[in-house]
Amino acid sequence: MSAPAYDDLTQIILSLDLLDLGKLRDLENSFGARIFTSEEFLQEALRRGYLTKFQVERLSKGETTGYSYGPYIVQYLIGAGSFARVFRCIHKDTGQVVAVKVLRARFRDDKTAINEFEREGEFGAAMHHPNIAAVYESAKTKYDHYIVMEFVEGRTLREELAVQKNGRLEPRRATRIARDVCSALSYALNQGYQHRDMKLSNILLASSGKAVLLDFGLIADDASGFKTQRAIEYAALERSTHVPRNDKRSDLYFLGAVYYQLLTGIAPLGEIKERSKRLVADRFKNVKPIREVAPYVPRCVAYVVDRAMKFNPEERFQNPTQMLEALDGAASALDSGVDVEQEEKLMTAAMQDRLEKEKKQTSVMIVEANSNLQDVFREFFKKAGYRVLVVSNCDRALERLDDGEAFGVDAVLFNAQNLGKVAVVAFNKLLENRQTKDLPAVLILDENQVKWAPAAQRGKKRLAVGMPISMKRLLMVVEKLTNPEQTEKKEQPAPQPAPAEKKPVQPSAPQEKELDDLPMDAFDAALEDAWKRFNVDKEKLSETASAPHDEPEEIEQIPTPAPANVEPVVFDDPDADSDYLDPDEDHD
Repeated sequence: MSAPAYDDLTQIILSLDLLDLGKLRDLENSFGARIFTSEEFLQEALRRGYLTKFQVERLSKGETTGYSYGPYIVQYLIGAGSFARVFRCIHKDTGQVVAVKVLRARFRDDKTAINEFEREGEFGAAMHHPNIAAVYESAKTKYDHYIVMEFVEGRTLREELAVQKNGRLEPRRATRIARDVCSALSYALNQGYQHRDMKLSNILLASSGKAVLLDFGLIADDASGFKTQRAIEYAALERSTHVPRNDKRSDLYFLGAVYYQLLTGIAPLGEIKERSKRLVADRFKNVKPIREVAPYVPRCVAYVVDRAMKFNPEERFQNPTQMLEALDGAASALDSGVDVEQEEKLMTAAMQDRLEKEKKQTSVMIVEANSNLQDVFREFFKKAGYRVLVVSNCDRALERLDDGEAFGVDAVLFNAQNLGKVAVVAFNKLLENRQTKDLPAVLILDENQVKWAPAAQRGKKRLAVGMPISMKRLLMVVEKLTNPEQTEKKEQPAPQPAPAEKKPVQPSAPQEKELDDLPMDAFDAALEDAWKRFNVDKEKLSETASAPHDEPEEIEQIPTPAPANVEPVVFDDPDADSDYLDPDEDHD
């Protein structure tokens, strides 16, 4: 959609109070006598800082709503969850900068959701603590319900860890942050409220250095009966330990998990997306003591972390005050320099060992549309010592490789059985990108798809393999592509000493295993005859989306189909259930 005509555009801008007449004329004069377009006008307004990128994008589409909530003009989207979105706004009269949390449009007619949202605003306005984001007011327009909050300049703990060289914080700093959050929890509990959504992305590290607890969206008291998917971790823990919902020790357990990750860079409960796996009790039972994972962590700190995360609720801190006292003790011990020199040596050795292990681990991207086979591939390659990244469609795989999101991937495997001919197209597209043209790749074709092999651009690092094939054999192929020197060493027979009385016979040039020297049709035929089938019950693959087998053989002339309607499996997004950006949703 192109921007509206200039006269219409200026009417929208003035009616929405985005610019006053003076700034409008100033922008017009900047073009002199030259005729300009609406797009040029908007870009100049953006360059001068008169309009934000968020506003320019909406104006370019001709949008006439979603620019303000009451007297608060939206500047940009800060973040979003399944229940609400948060915008940075400015008061049109006073210029005060605030954060405005807006109930999502899908809940506009949901009375229960509206009531809980209003209760959140009421509770927030009643709490006044330096480590809790202040709530100024709760209001509504004809269509929207919103909460006006303190805008804190800073970044979340998840963002803070991401910019750290070692992916973790120094113990003193991590302890100060944990103490700030625990102080906020202690105050809230004394007011009769719990947080119920403790995680890295809900703790903001202000530019002043203090930690601020955000998003009391799941704040609970005895009157609350509203449940959202974001509470899944709390529900799983409380069900596993047989305590009532809203147990006051649950917030302390998850604060312990945050503290653990700040100190080590490792999520103690794992980065798990699948809902069913997040409900398993063993996640909470089998958390390793922090010094087993990171021996450099001071003992005074490890005591607080391990006690907060005890599986048995009776062995944990029983309230925030107890944990706060323990954190104060740890902070005092750290300030006195306990074990500093020895701890630093252990820290350096442990980090070097961890980095060496990561360097040795080979990474493979599996492109597979069927969820059952995704699990088969993932588990098999993990057991073989690989780091595995599973993506469900070809476009997404190419996009991730192109954007550098999958930096460090050593090989890509496309399974055409369920992806169809688009797998062949994607296999070939790797060669078009400078970053991926030398990346080893394997294309799996079933018995009815081998006719597509001539269209696949193959080579020494690019194989098209026909079904049937065993998983063990497939692993050998990937090992050959990713670590050819090691594979050839394994395959070399032990050298035999030459007889003393005879001059050693110079061996003739060996039969090279490099596939370019073999006729590819003979090679494919040999694979088809020799390799065994997957050890998988295909009747269980209920979600298989196999491509039709009666399509023409001309791959090059086939337009790339739309990606399968299956969400990719990702490993770096533990907050996917609750925190995601959704800029395309209506802002009515």
